[in-house]
Amino acid sequence: MNLKGRDYISLKDYSEEELYMIFDTAADLKRKLKRDEPHELLKGKTMAMIFDMPSTRTRVSMETLMTQLGGHAQMITSEQYWTTKKESLADSARVFSRYVNGVFIRTFAFKDIKEFADYASVPVINAYCDMEHPCQVAADIMTTREKKGTLKGRKTTIAWAFSNFNKSLGIVNSTLYTAPKLGMDLTIACPKGYEPDAEVVEFAKSIAKETGSQVEITSDLNEAVRDADVIHIKGWAPHEIIRMGPKGMDAMSPHRQNPEKYKQWVIKQEHLDLAKKDVNIQHALPVERGVEALDEIMDGPNSVIFDEAENRLHSAKGVVALLLG
Repeated sequence: MNLKGRDYISLKDYSEEELYMIFDTAADLKRKLKRDEPHELLKGKTMAMIFDMPSTRTRVSMETLMTQLGGHAQMITSEQYWTTKKESLADSARVFSRYVNGVFIRTFAFKDIKEFADYASVPVINAYCDMEHPCQVAADIMTTREKKGTLKGRKTTIAWAFSNFNKSLGIVNSTLYTAPKLGMDLTIACPKGYEPDAEVVEFAKSIAKETGSQVEITSDLNEAVRDADVIHIKGWAPHEIIRMGPKGMDAMSPHRQNPEKYKQWVIKQEHLDLAKKDVNIQHALPVERGVEALDEIMDGPNSVIFDEAENRLHSAKGVVALLLG
């Protein structure tokens, strides 16, 4: 099995065996880093980082991993290259492919990343978009594996949380594409009207039937967290708003129109008491403390949010090493 030359834009495209290959490679490279063992697998190779929106974890982890792998990363913002207003994505992709060995893209629309990848002759990695966040979910699952030892049969609950912003469904969709393949049980708790895209849920449930896992969508937060191994706190806007494109980020979604109705959607100690005693609390960060998550939960003994953030480096390093190596 060889992933060299592949794109990493949707976790829907990766099999159970390929996902474990990524996790195993990431874990091995993490051990080598902790032991100060050199692992310059990409010496002399260059990665372009096209970022149309700001980032902390994604940018720092990706620049760092390229340095640690012996390569080089070039940060390119929307002000520093010809956007689609001046040059087509197809032309940009073909030009970048003549200069670099791979491309990270962090932009709003999945369709733009897909079009870029269709014309690029080097691996393209989705560093965040409206519909998926495969780099974050790889870190989430890597963290679960580290903390729990095994993935099969583990229950992850993604708990919708109130936010002052409209956030994408990327983490939700990528987890739906991934967890059932690994035999994980996945429950998504959200208010009515905030359910994930029906096609993505249908895909996840079809995989769950094959692997013997379970996928459930519910508006009952208490039942959702019962016996959970992991509670991932995440806010998002209804998918109809996300599909509006960038202008949807400023739209008045229901939770912004009527915040008092939704502010009770926050994980508290009473929810942890319903979960397994050693439940892990995850959050992709950044977090609106005191709004979508309470300090005592984020900083409590069950929280693994900073281990999860660190694994953004290691999991993405595993992906890049396999695709470019």
